[in-house]
Amino acid sequence: MKTILRVFGYVRRYPALGAAQLACALFAAAMVVVFPNVLREVIDVTIPEQRGIGELLKWTGLALAAFFARDLLNSLRIMLNNTFEQKIIFDLRSDLYERIQRLPLTWFDNRSTGDIMTRVAEDVTNMERVLIDGIEQGLVALVQVGIVAGVMLYFDPALAGAAMIPIPLLAAGAYLYTRGARDRHREVRKATSAMNSLLQDNIAGIRQIKGYTMEQDEHRAFNESSDSVRQATLKVMRAWALYNPSMSFLGNAGIVLVVGFGGAAALGGDLTVGELAMFLTLLGFFYEPIGRLHSLNQMLLAGRAAAERVFDIIDAEEEPGMAGGERIAPRSVNGTSSTATSRFATDDKPTLHGVSLEAQPADDQPWSSHTGAGKSTIIDLLARFYEYQEGEITVDGRRVETLHKPDLRAVIGHVTQESFLQRHRARQPGDRRNGRDR
Repeated sequence: MKTILRVFGYVRRYPALGAAQLACALFAAAMVVVFPNVLREVIDVTIPEQRGIGELLKWTGLALAAFFARDLLNSLRIMLNNTFEQKIIFDLRSDLYERIQRLPLTWFDNRSTGDIMTRVAEDVTNMERVLIDGIEQGLVALVQVGIVAGVMLYFDPALAGAAMIPIPLLAAGAYLYTRGARDRHREVRKATSAMNSLLQDNIAGIRQIKGYTMEQDEHRAFNESSDSVRQATLKVMRAWALYNPSMSFLGNAGIVLVVGFGGAAALGGDLTVGELAMFLTLLGFFYEPIGRLHSLNQMLLAGRAAAERVFDIIDAEEEPGMAGGERIAPRSVNGTSSTATSRFATDDKPTLHGVSLEAQPADDQPWSSHTGAGKSTIIDLLARFYEYQEGEITVDGRRVETLHKPDLRAVIGHVTQESFLQRHRARQPGDRRNGRDR
């Protein structure tokens, strides 16, 4: 429930769109009660009293107008909802991407690129469309149920009570299904994310896979991951295969109860044929949205599982020290940098120890060593992507940990071996610098 309430925080940003959708839903739901009353009037009055074709056309025209108005309002509501949901998708993705950019590098070290991409590309869409559409459709269904129930209670409280006998059983079934559904949907999202992560890693490393003839091993690993998705999805489907038909049976049982009690009342003269026909028609409009609510229950649970993964990133602690520290004017930096007996370790495994070096302005110092010796780590510590545990690193005599992080990084040029910066450089004609570390 907490997750759904957080989604409502985004819904509240657009009150006009929400109010317009609600108005369309209310008026559209009110139109459904017109046809049952027209049916009662035609069966009980127009036909027995032989009112003529003109009277019949009047009532059928009224019913047709009501259906047209309902569908027109639903069309407008759907268009408003599409605009609504796309605005919220944009806001969610924007907030999520902003948070990702503010997270420390240590957060990325423990997560695969494929998992992060799945959360941004798939989970945001799933949570928004399912939750927003689910909430909107659920509201429409509840409004229709309320209006139709009120009309049935007004005309015949006893028969309306018979129609509502299955409601407690429907509610109990929904509760039992919901109890274990969240974990089932979490497994699906987790397995899907793991499969996407494996796929992304293998595509990125396809050269190495081919070079070491590991195609069969990686194919086997992918099949295992894909099978996890299959098994998790089947758990959801098996539960739904039991839940949905059971709820459908209970709804149909309510219709049978109305036929039984209503037929007995009609035989006793307490109910006309037209009133019974009206009730049976109303009952269709009553149980149809209840069936839709059961489907929405499935959708909401899937959306909540996706939303939890999205908010897990949004709630992650952002990189510390971005706001504090001594400010640096870009042109005031000479560029003298020194590192003295710095120690840096990750997971209690030393990466650097006893390093000492100094770089003067306009100095060109080539570093050569085997892969993993710590060349890139020194640059990362200089830019404060990571914090060292011992010693000191200074720029123009000022310890880097005392400086404002964004200002410090703004005066450091760092060209990596990866193609990301090179790809952006390609937009600038004439700039053909390679992607080596500088």
